[in-house]
Amino acid sequence: IDGDSFDLPMHVKANAEKKAAAANRERFGAEDLQKELSPVMHVAKGKNIPPFLILHIVDPDHPETQAQAERFAQALRAAGVWVKTYGAAGKDHSTLNNDLGLPGDKPTQETFEFLSRARREQ
Repeated sequence: IDGDSFDLPMHVKANAEKKAAAANRERFGAEDLQKELSPVMHVAKGKNIPPFLILHIVDPDHPETQAQAERFAQALRAAGVWVKTYGAAGKDHSTLNNDLGLPGDKPTQETFEFLSRARREQ
């Protein structure tokens, strides 16, 4: 849900100009460690990866969130994994998480549709 670090080298590079850049480098280490910590780097055919639903915000002030979601989805698709992304317009990170499960919430509806389809295709 709304991850911006599926690909840590991409995350660190995208935020290199921001004041969090030094903290990111300290937190995530050198690029080889960043790769090891990145879920996208562990995606491969034959790993029996289950279907994925990636919920993310749509915010022009945080384009890296959608870019990270699409990067991860692309890697999953290339490995033959069924994946769906959903951009939650009008949400921020907190509301996307806090509203999940509430009646009438679009990301919740997407989640139930995803689970229903995944269950049918098993």
